[in-house]
Amino acid sequence: MLRLAHHQMLQRKMRQDEVEDLGKSTVKGIKEAVDAGQLEQAKELADYSITESKGLHDLMCDWVYDLLDKVAKKFGELAMYEVLKSTQETWMMKRSWKGYLKLSVKERVDLTAEVLRSHRCGPDQDGDLTIVEDDQSISIVMDPCGSGGRMRRGDPVDGTPSRLGAPYNFGVTQEAHTFSWSKKDVPYYCIHCAVNETVMMENGGHPLWVTEFDHDASKPCAWKFYKRADDIPDVYYSRLGFKKPKNGEGKY
Repeated sequence: MLRLAHHQMLQRKMRQDEVEDLGKSTVKGIKEAVDAGQLEQAKELADYSITESKGLHDLMCDWVYDLLDKVAKKFGELAMYEVLKSTQETWMMKRSWKGYLKLSVKERVDLTAEVLRSHRCGPDQDGDLTIVEDDQSISIVMDPCGSGGRMRRGDPVDGTPSRLGAPYNFGVTQEAHTFSWSKKDVPYYCIHCAVNETVMMENGGHPLWVTEFDHDASKPCAWKFYKRADDIPDVYYSRLGFKKPKNGEGKY
């Protein structure tokens, strides 16, 4: 059986199994505990499965932000955008966009919610989301999202400060660019959400979802999925330098 024990330096519990069990996935350990009737152990391991996935996830997000910051400060913000777009427009967003076109809007929301739950959204970083539906759209609200939102606010779980201040001092746009939703002071990391929309509009005329970004880091951000392309407000196109296609035109 897997063994969770308090680690003095980390100030939290960590798996400290026998060597022969150390490579076993925590998910398998949860199933074994359930089968053995050890439900409290299963619950404890379920909570730990969130903790053990945090370190690498957060490190990679912080690292990407730092890389973008270094590019922007050495080569300029346009170069930073070009780096993002040159990667997102090839295999990543192009593949996602083509796949999403085959899904209904509700299925797109289902799949995106799955991804964002794994992205450690929510105040406890356990994947909690708020889903809001009205006649025109379905929104996935992240308070905060597990990357840009966490880095902007600071990390209450780790006790580390906002990445916008010391000792990180990661940057934000110094000008209002079309690639930053025509806004100034957008964190470089968050630009990738604007590029998502740009790539989709370049390929099919419409964004399959739009980002609700607020300069106030204490407020949530959201991805909004409109049920009909014709209902997407013009502002979501113009803020990125696009013109909305006529009704019935474009891919959605």
